Amino acid sequence: MASQPWLSGLVRGGVIRSGFLGVQAVHLPGQVPPVGAGQGHGVIPGPGQLRFRRVNITKPHQPDFFRKKLLAYSKPVWDEIVPLEDEPKNCGWVEKQEEAVKWNDHVNQLEVFYVREMMELFHSSQMIAFYHTNPISNGNFRKAWQNGRRSGMELKRFSMRVGRNGLRGTEWENCLHFFHSFPGDMNEQPILFSPEVNPKALLTFEKKVPEFHLLGAVVHGRILSRAGVMELQNIPDLTAQREQLVALLGANQGKLVQLLGSNQQQLATNLEQLIKDKTE
Repeated sequence: MASQPWLSGLVRGGVIRSGFLGVQAVHLPGQVPPVGAGQGHGVIPGPGQLRFRRVNITKPHQPDFFRKKLLAYSKPVWDEIVPLEDEPKNCGWVEKQEEAVKWNDHVNQLEVFYVREMMELFHSSQMIAFYHTNPISNGNFRKAWQNGRRSGMELKRFSMRVGRNGLRGTEWENCLHFFHSFPGDMNEQPILFSPEVNPKALLTFEKKVPEFHLLGAVVHGRILSRAGVMELQNIPDLTAQREQLVALLGANQGKLVQLLGSNQQQLATNLEQLIKDKTE
């Protein structure tokens, strides 16, 4: 019964009290506590009690079976000694590189949906901007997404594997140079999709998100740098340019008609003046 203090307390009619400092048996008044009772049978030893009274260096205390299993599982295992001249025979570097190439070209079922979503955004957007991002928390990225939504744009981020499987063989294949080429799936490229051409909105969005820096954008089927986007901001839109072109062509056409009819107008003026002179 000494190995089970809680059972001895129940047999003697006592009350069990447990806590973080161990298990202590509380006995009723008038009873003599047994030897070792209340001396801290838990984690911390009680006053005047040692954790190990007798320490045998040659035969240390054996751990329990569960700890023995943990020690057996965590025991390091060393490879057998291979001579130096036999090292190239067991080299698996080529197999690892082949597996890495297959892994970079492979997409799982979840990434298939990401590829489909990205291609739908590419087809439905008139302006696509790529940003370099500094370390940003999820909360700040959520704020950046909200700023994009307020401007009528959609902010997304995709990994290199998703971009390679979606853009390869399309008209946007050159946009893969903007993606992060670092190993790992955590390096995702933020992309801003806009249904209309508005270069000023890209620069305004960059000012609102200090972690982002504009690398380039796809506008009217062309890849423009940041300097090109700033120059495009000062150029009128396509509708205004068409109006200016129509006005310019109309002015030249009117001038041409005027020049072609100048002889007839001059002849009519001379005849009218001749009739007036004869009548007078």
